[in-house]
Amino acid sequence: MEINKIILSASVSTIICMGSYTAHAAGFYIQEQSVSGLGNAYAGQVATARDASVVYYNPAGMTKLSGSHINAGTHILAPSAHLKDTGSSAAFGGATGGSGGNPYAVTPIPNLHVSYEVVENTFWLGFSVSAPFGLSNKYKDGWFGRFDSTETTLQTIDFQPSFAVKVNDKFSLGGGVNIQHADVDIKKVINQGAGERNSTLEGDAVTFGFNVGVLYEPIEGTILGVHYRSGIHHHVDGHVIIDNNGTVTSSTVARAELNLPEIVQLGVNHKVNDKLTLQAGATWFGWNSFEEIRVLNAAGGLIANTTQNYQTTWAFAIGGEYALNDKWTLRAGYQFDETPTTDEYRTTLTPDGDRHWVSTGATYKYNDKIDIDLAATYVDIASEKIDVSRNGNLATVKADTGGHVAILSFGVNYKF
Repeated sequence: MEINKIILSASVSTIICMGSYTAHAAGFYIQEQSVSGLGNAYAGQVATARDASVVYYNPAGMTKLSGSHINAGTHILAPSAHLKDTGSSAAFGGATGGSGGNPYAVTPIPNLHVSYEVVENTFWLGFSVSAPFGLSNKYKDGWFGRFDSTETTLQTIDFQPSFAVKVNDKFSLGGGVNIQHADVDIKKVINQGAGERNSTLEGDAVTFGFNVGVLYEPIEGTILGVHYRSGIHHHVDGHVIIDNNGTVTSSTVARAELNLPEIVQLGVNHKVNDKLTLQAGATWFGWNSFEEIRVLNAAGGLIANTTQNYQTTWAFAIGGEYALNDKWTLRAGYQFDETPTTDEYRTTLTPDGDRHWVSTGATYKYNDKIDIDLAATYVDIASEKIDVSRNGNLATVKADTGGHVAILSFGVNYKF
């Protein structure tokens, strides 16, 4: 078998076998859907069509890709968070508890994107599989914040069939449908007066959304991109389960609302000369849709309501790439990404802060059909405070937070 076929088969097999994983990210949005894009901190990503990953960020960018393209990538995220108790209390005078440790594990995030030129220089179809939102954390047993959370898993898998039309040499448009599956598992400790019990909210949902984008080249070498991704409102059907040391004491049919934000991205890609290209971009997140985690029983009665009060945010990025020679293209970038959490309502589910990204990456042209992408990023998460009441105001969680994320990514592009 030819080496290019071996590499392609291995990449696709990796995506299929790994499935979709989740990890702590911006709020809980996962930007890591392109290895080449990570190399310059996703600066101008909606205006940059290096490979088929543009299907996710702006389907209109497919009009810059001739023929057919497959892009497969994996991002290895290594998050670390530290929470220091600053005066928490337990319900009914119980023991406060110890440290929760680092709640995050090293996590792979795979993605797969395909672009196909149906009518030469006119019409394209694309497809993308991604995990755009996610949380995965687990604290030590008996920790001081257990009345807020002990273990959380939010996993989304997004399937996006897309299209693009080249209207003329300057203007293109594209869009797609988002078919998204969400799986939720949120655990914490409660005390209703008879000792501490474990409470679990679990359920899943499938919901539809859409996205549209445009690409405009006002002058040769300068490309502008705009992309809109609709908010997705999941109605998560499942159960609230109470257990005592593993023995289930009650299980209640429940429904919870999970409102994921709409996203608007703006970007510019400017070719300075044959070697140097600069990018810049801004992203607006409508996080104010995530106001609360409201859990209802089958009759519509309120079981629990946890205020989140997320705020709308912006992220800004600048970056560039340099064609070193015929084989290597080098990249670097910086991004500032605001946290949607607020001091009044920040929780241990997402002990988040403003993020500063510093990224670097490269693409190696193996041959005319295969490119190999590499990228590395360090994300610093600003220190913040948690101060919330839980368990019917009988317990409090007070903590100082901080952390960082290291990311290593590898991807393969195949053109045919």
